[in-house]
Amino acid sequence: MMAMSSATIAANTLKNVGHASSEFPKIIDILRSLQKRNKTKPRMPKRGDRVGFSFSTKDRYLFTLQTLQNLDTEGGFDLIWNDGSKEPGVPALARNYKFQNAKLMEVNYGVTGGPERAVCFGLSRLLELGYDYVGLIENDILFRPGWFSALMKLFSLGAEDGIACGSATARSFESHVLEYRSGYGVQSDTGAGMVLFSRAAAEIIMDLYSNPSSLQMTTHSWQKFYADLFGLDLRTFSPFWAYPPERAFPCTLDWGYTPSLYLNGYASLSTIPSYATDLEFDVETFFHTKYVSAEKNNAGVAYPRIPFAL
Repeated sequence: MMAMSSATIAANTLKNVGHASSEFPKIIDILRSLQKRNKTKPRMPKRGDRVGFSFSTKDRYLFTLQTLQNLDTEGGFDLIWNDGSKEPGVPALARNYKFQNAKLMEVNYGVTGGPERAVCFGLSRLLELGYDYVGLIENDILFRPGWFSALMKLFSLGAEDGIACGSATARSFESHVLEYRSGYGVQSDTGAGMVLFSRAAAEIIMDLYSNPSSLQMTTHSWQKFYADLFGLDLRTFSPFWAYPPERAFPCTLDWGYTPSLYLNGYASLSTIPSYATDLEFDVETFFHTKYVSAEKNNAGVAYPRIPFAL
């Protein structure tokens, strides 16, 4: 599949989605138009599908141990452990930790070179091993019981609504949700800390990494993307609170995942409520937002609608 860069949005704004000046098109209808253009189809998980996560670690022994203990409350998926630690604690944990539910397939030491290197190594290895669903988990995520079943259910909930889910996350921030639907949120960003891709979506991301600039966005281009595509005003997007609004700041490459997948006909969805939280930072202080609660279910579009930049 040919991956489409998020930089091409100006030349690919959707047409014929049936909106009048007094009525905005529904986000779900825009998603279906994107799918039709890209010939992508919704897919529910099937019996026999293999799910694998790349567990990425670099030191932080206590964080790593807590993440392991909480993700291991669930089964039905495999782990490949990719470690870039300089200290001996985490490599020793990788050799000695006794899993109760998750299945550890392999441990790879010396995976260094920064977060992008860890992402590419993990995704490419999982694709090489033939997994149908390919995920990333960093060693600072705290899961609560039920996280994996809720995560997998997103692919089915999307398919029931005619949405091809390309990436899903159990870590749900209010700021990142574009629309709260019944049982799931439509995301503006999933990031690389806790995400599960369909195989086709993971292949798109890896293709984009062959030219990393195709994933590069700024705070301004990222907000403009959602104004152009969905007619949503994200100028109040709270995680950008520390950036002067008149200046465009570069985002890390994982901010380009979700926009790129939308352009290729794949949606990004999140659980309602959130089943994962961050160990490294307090979300209200760091992002000026909250984790999604059950009360948000079916609450509708989360940002003001604005005219499309046609």
